[in-house]
Parts: sequence; C-alpha cells; structure tokens
Amino acid sequence: MIGLVNDTLRFLIARVILLLGAVFDLHQRIRIRRFAATQRRLRRKYRLHEDTPVVSYGGRVVESIRHTAVHAGRHATFALTSGSTGEPKKILYTRHRLRMLKLTFSDMFCRAVRAYGLKRTSLYVFSSFTQDESLTSMLLNESGLPPYLSTLQAPYRIQQHTAIRALANEYGVTAVRLWILTIANPGVLYATNPSTISAFFDDLKTNWPTHSRLIGDWYTQPHRFDRTVRQIAQRVDSSNSSERLRLVATSNNPVPLEHFAPAVRAYVCWTGGYVKPFLDRLANHLPPARYRLIPMYSMSTETVETETVFRNGDVYFLPLATGVVYEFNEPKFSTPDQLKIGETHSLVVSDGYGLRRYQTGDLFECRRMLDGLPDLAFVRRLALEYSFIGEKVTEQQLDIVFDQLRAQYSETLADGFLTCVPSLPPNHRPHYKLVLIRDFHTYFTTHLIALDCDRLLSNLNCEYKNKRTSGLLGPIDFIQTSTADFAARFAVTWETQFKFLPLYQRTWESVEPRLDVPHLNASHISLSDKNTRQLTQTTLLQ
Repeated sequence: MIGLVNDTLRFLIARVILLLGAVFDLHQRIRIRRFAATQRRLRRKYRLHEDTPVVSYGGRVVESIRHTAVHAGRHATFALTSGSTGEPKKILYTRHRLRMLKLTFSDMFCRAVRAYGLKRTSLYVFSSFTQDESLTSMLLNESGLPPYLSTLQAPYRIQQHTAIRALANEYGVTAVRLWILTIANPGVLYATNPSTISAFFDDLKTNWPTHSRLIGDWYTQPHRFDRTVRQIAQRVDSSNSSERLRLVATSNNPVPLEHFAPAVRAYVCWTGGYVKPFLDRLANHLPPARYRLIPMYSMSTETVETETVFRNGDVYFLPLATGVVYEFNEPKFSTPDQLKIGETHSLVVSDGYGLRRYQTGDLFECRRMLDGLPDLAFVRRLALEYSFIGEKVTEQQLDIVFDQLRAQYSETLADGFLTCVPSLPPNHRPHYKLVLIRDFHTYFTTHLIALDCDRLLSNLNCEYKNKRTSGLLGPIDFIQTSTADFAARFAVTWETQFKFLPLYQRTWESVEPRLDVPHLNASHISLSDKNTRQLTQTTLLQ
C-alpha cells in the first residue's frame, strides 16, 4: 500500500517536472537569443579589455580568488579540484553559486525528461557515501533526512543519513546501492562518469553473494534492522518492491537491472574526451535497445563549460552558463560566434568569482553551429605532459602508444585501463610506470609489453629516446593493479574527485596509498578524464 501511494506521488512529481521542462526550454531559447548582449554586459561588468592577459592557475589567480572571497564574507567556501596538475586548486563557491549550480542540473534534467518523454522521473545518483572537500560533496551536504517528496524524486539522498551509512559500513556500498535501487525502483540513473555505473554492475556480477547479503537479511529478518532504517525504507518504497526483494534474496546468480529495478529507462553521464571505452563497457550492462543514454554537459570545478540543448531528438552543447564570459584561445583568440566548424580551441572563461580570462586547459572542437552558437565537443586536456629532464612526455603521445599496445596485446590488455605514471624511487633512475588497471589479475610476461611501450614512445618522442639512450632515464616498468588500489593512491579527495587520465603529473612515490578510505571497492571508483566532470549530483524539488 505504501509503495502504491509513493508511486502515485512520483507520478504527480513527474507531471510537474514535465511542465518545468517546457518552461526551462523556453527560458533557454530566450537566453540563446540574448547571448551576444549578455556577453557584452558581462565583459563590462568584469572589466575585460583587449589587453587583459590570459592566465593559468597560479599566484595571480589565487590572489584574485582570495580578494573575491573577502567580499563574499562568511558565505565563502572553497572546493578542491582533483588536479590534473600536481596539486589541487581551490575554487571559490558561495551559497548563491551553489544554488545556481543545482538549478543548472535541475534545468537540464527537466528538459531531458520533456525531450525524451520519460515517464518515471525519480533519479538515482551514484553519489559518495563519504564527505570530502570536493564540489560534489558541497552540493550534497545536508543533515538529517531531506523532505519526503525529495526522497521520492531522489532516493539516493537517504544515503547521507547516519543509519544508511552504518549499513554501508556493515554490508558495503555496493550492497546498499542494490538495496535502495530494488526498493525505490527509480526511472533514471546518474553518474558523472560512465565507469562509476559500469563498475557497480561489474562488482555485482563478480561478487553477487556478498552484495546481495543485505537484501537477503532484509527479506528474511526485517525486524532485526534499526527502526530508523525501516522508516527510511518506507519513505522510498515502490510498488511490488517485496517481490523484487524476494527475487534478489533467493537468487544464487546476479539478477539483471531489468528485474530488480525494472522502471529504469535512461541513464545520464558525461560522454566527452577519453570515456568512450567506459561507455562501450557500460552499454553491455545497459543495452541501447532498452536504456537511453542522456549525455551530460561539460563542467569543471572552475565553471560550467557547456549547457545541454535538446532539439529534435539531437543533443548540442552550447557555452551558455549564467554569469560566464566565454572566449577561445590557441591558435587564435576568438569569441564563441567567431568559431568555425572543425576548429579546436582551448576554453578561456571569466566570472564573478575571481576568474578573469582564466585558461581552463580544456580543448573543445566546434562540431556545428546552432542559432549562431558553437556546438562544443570536449576533446582533451591542453598540455597534459610530464618531464623529468626535458623529455616532455605528452598525453597525445601516450594515447597513440596505448592504442598500438591494445592492438598488439588485445587479449592480455582486455577489460583493463592503461595509464602512465612518472616514478622517482630513491637511489634509482627516474622512469615511467605503465600501469594496467583492472579488477582481476592474470599472470603473463610483462617485460615484452614494457619493451614495446619504450620503443613506441621513443619513436614518437626524440627527446625521450635520447634520454633513454644516454641512460638518464630508466626503462619503463610495467605493473598491474586494481581500480581500488589505484584510487587509494591517487584519489586526492576520494570518490567525487577521482579521475582516470592517460598521464599523471604526480610521481608514484609522492602519493602513498591512503589507508583511511572506507570500503574501497570498485563501485566507489569514478574513473574519468576531465578536470573533475563532477557535475551537480543534486536533486530536483530540493
């Protein structure tokens, strides 16, 4: 009975979201028409002139952010980026800016519901169970249970409650995610990075007895659970949940999503840059014939870089964020309306939070134009490279090398992710580690892969070849590790900030594995490429 009542309310919420989608779509069309005038107004407001220099993160930017934070007063907080550079950056956020960021996500979600005709709009976000200094944690920070209607629309928000966190400590995060999904039966899944969702399903498949234990105990002994947990479960309950719980509790084999959460019809994640292997892997779990992929807009901790625009069944990414001036640099300085189809530029932004002609380091290609604005596809990070003694190993070179290695060692490297990490061990020559990341180990001869990687990189980078020939650089070292172990070493602020890059700019020895990371398993990992891509894992009807 409770599940039926909850689903009736969810249906009414979906009608409201559909109406909001129409309103937000109209508002977005007006903003597109007024884009040029808005940009001129913001240029005057931020005092941008032709001679205003383009700057990267450093002393000048830090001082500008600090000065702005002083004026913001007690409402000033700082979010840490995951750091493509050696150290994370501190970006200013105020209460107003956080509210606007939540609205940006809600705007996109409502318009997506309208564009794709989604019937069940309740949203499950693969958010972190722990708090850190990331932007996502700031957006999700709340004490106690959210309002009843909010838990119906966004059941993942119950994860912030201490009673649910206690369940995660006892049974593990994957088990709690499965429990919530089975009870709430949402219509849409969301994760910033597709690998987060993929890792969840991989984990279920390989460790089903462990992760289904919570539902087994819940089904057979519900009264042994804390009263608060039972009350929270009722708040997110849905029709026929008891039958789905019985199916999971009594199955010795992994139950597919279409059986434990049959209402899911779509998933939202970022699709730019290096994430194609993750998208392909996720498509095996969520076949396109049944599940619609809704691509997410691009965002870094510094700013929203593009907004998603839905037109006639197609998706565009336009530079439309409120309060942001967009410019493009390298090879020439351009405004959005001056871009040509096929051109690739690095994004430069200015805003009211201390950034003036700030070089984001993100490269975008103009795929086409829509109403005079460029449709921007994220290509890669700008100048992601590392150098011990002038060899300047770059991400582009490694992408080429990795493609050739995967073609040559297709079976050996199957279902794994390659990255390169500089290494400077005591009393040894500096060198690079070729790291294969995957959640199962196979034993094979690794020295041939290391030799071929060394050879291929030498062919692409003459300075690297010279340093290897002279002995100043040591040979490449091939190692294999799990996603959990790799994240424990490189996750600066854990789950919401972890990303997967082809090249890291911190040495293997400078980042000791963190032993304080709770319940480190594959479903925690949010492997991505972009500076954070930590989009606003928030909710509607907050």
